[in-house]
Amino acid sequence: MTPRIRPYRDEDAPAWAALVTAVTGHPLTAEGVRAEDARRDPTHFSRRWVAQEAGEVWGGALLHFFPFDPPGFLHARLFVLPEARGWGVGRALWEGVEQTVREAGASGLVADVDDTDAPSRAWAERRGFHEHAHRFASELDLATFDETPHLDALARAEAQGVTFTDLSGADGATLERYLNFAADRLTETPDLAGLPRWSLGQVRGILHLDHDPRPDWLILAAGPDGEWLGTTAMVQHRDLAYNELTATHPRARGRGLALPLKLHAIRRAREAGLTVMRTNNHSSNAPMLAVNRRLGFEPRPGRYELHLPLRTTSGA
Repeated sequence: MTPRIRPYRDEDAPAWAALVTAVTGHPLTAEGVRAEDARRDPTHFSRRWVAQEAGEVWGGALLHFFPFDPPGFLHARLFVLPEARGWGVGRALWEGVEQTVREAGASGLVADVDDTDAPSRAWAERRGFHEHAHRFASELDLATFDETPHLDALARAEAQGVTFTDLSGADGATLERYLNFAADRLTETPDLAGLPRWSLGQVRGILHLDHDPRPDWLILAAGPDGEWLGTTAMVQHRDLAYNELTATHPRARGRGLALPLKLHAIRRAREAGLTVMRTNNHSSNAPMLAVNRRLGFEPRPGRYELHLPLRTTSGA
């Protein structure tokens, strides 16, 4: 089979949703594809292609800006239906991605591969990718979660004079202060250590503040003097709650605040009728991984972050 590679069109949304669902196992609808596209920042690079043969979409590729990647890098994702693998679909899509990366003047590429998908990792490594990071995914069953064993941790935090609140009803100045607080905490995470501090617009984006805002899901731990000590931030992705960030100020570490913060997020997710909470953690973030285990998060397949510097692809 020699697939025809062409740019994605809006009418491809149903086929794209079916392709991503089949490859990743995460249900996606055409409406979901279009909603995600509508939210995409038009100032950021984004290209998408489909591989078509005899009127059927057998694969697709997405090349886009992703804020967790190093400056100048673009994020690449290739999807090929299982029954079409070994037919040259991935190779044809990759050639289009390579050409576009060179034309865009990118410094390199980032790709994510499930840590259970050895063939895909081997495919990427043959093209020069190397492992940069390993992230663990985990999920909590909100329907069966019992907070009782964790109330002591909450009581210990409150005994320190710590109060837990959220951004419901916050004015513009308070919201801007929170965005700066979150941006500072992000630079302290293993995921973004050494990378430039995010703009407030980028922080707004990951917190869904420009679409489906939930200020009551942006939770703060404050000291007796009102000092902000830590935060946990949650957004909704389709039918699950996603814990985007849990972090404490360096001066507040070691006070046992991460678990109570997450407990407040869990309460809000359950109140919203959601039954699953998901999070991802860098493999080096041992303290947060330990908190997740204490709360009962169950491990799910993680992902390797693979990097390919541009010099590897130049002249290919």
